[in-house]
Amino acid sequence: MTAAARRAPVVGLMVALALTVTATSAGATASGTFVLEGLTLAGTQFGTPSGQPTTVPTDPLLIPVVTGERFLYSTITCASPFPPFNNVGLHFDPDYPGISDPASVRHEFQGMVTHGSGDRGAIQGTITSYLCVGGARADQIVVAFQAEFFPTSATSVPLIGGGPVRTTGGLAFSGGGRIIGGTGRFADLQGGGSLSGQFTCLPGTLQRNGASSCAALGAYSEAPFQLRGDFYDPTA
Repeated sequence: MTAAARRAPVVGLMVALALTVTATSAGATASGTFVLEGLTLAGTQFGTPSGQPTTVPTDPLLIPVVTGERFLYSTITCASPFPPFNNVGLHFDPDYPGISDPASVRHEFQGMVTHGSGDRGAIQGTITSYLCVGGARADQIVVAFQAEFFPTSATSVPLIGGGPVRTTGGLAFSGGGRIIGGTGRFADLQGGGSLSGQFTCLPGTLQRNGASSCAALGAYSEAPFQLRGDFYDPTA
């Protein structure tokens, strides 16, 4: 047998191993727990703490709350480094491949009141969260949620990134959310968990608008939220 013939099985084995490693890498998975959170604003009507515009025109939850009412809250854009809560608004454990932890994100929180009686009822909608890369909007995660709302006297929302958000009370909401879509590196991301937060007014917003309460303002000017759960990505 020639040297070339003896080398052929070895070369073939090396190619097979290389293909196996490539296939394994391509099919790598990521799983663990995540926290998606942020401070969303009705800045179109009431301004934002930084004076920067929100990513989209906003539409706050009005007072009194009625069935069928729609709402839309947003954050300011990725171009502004100001918002401490949103700059540390996405956490994965263990770290998600290629994502710094915590990651800077911006959100659009929208939905409708499916039923309401006074200050109690239910909402459903979506949270679209965008990863910020180099001051620009990049890959997104879309979450569908359902929650109930009820009065609360709590004057903070305990976000883990940036610390608790100081509020003036309002309506607490509690329910669940599920990841229903994504783009780019999040295209195959799956998961969901528990959603909590408040429709509220920040003290600074009341002061800026010369109002003594959310009722005097006629709407809830902010909606800080947190979604905490499990994730799985078969192609990360």
